[in-house]
Amino acid sequence: METIPFLVSLPDDGEVAKGLFSRDADVGLREVPLEALKQNMVKVCAQVGETLSQVKQVGTLKLKEVSIQVEITAEGGVELIGTAKLGGKGAITLTFE
Repeated sequence: METIPFLVSLPDDGEVAKGLFSRDADVGLREVPLEALKQNMVKVCAQVGETLSQVKQVGTLKLKEVSIQVEITAEGGVELIGTAKLGGKGAITLTFE
């Protein structure tokens, strides 16, 4: 199985390792399953694209660019980040035109 290294929050007492933004957690390098990451990234991007397909134009304004931030979990999950406050702490920013 191919993997890719990512810094993630380490689990506490047998819990599953979470993404970068788990509170009060130590951070460590984990090998994330590449196939799971690919599948989840494609799924999230497709869902965002479908959601935004109806928002190409609002009144006289046209949507030019969309940026979203995602967090990668130790299991290869891709989670959208819902607040800009976390943005500077290691998120991956995806920009679509």
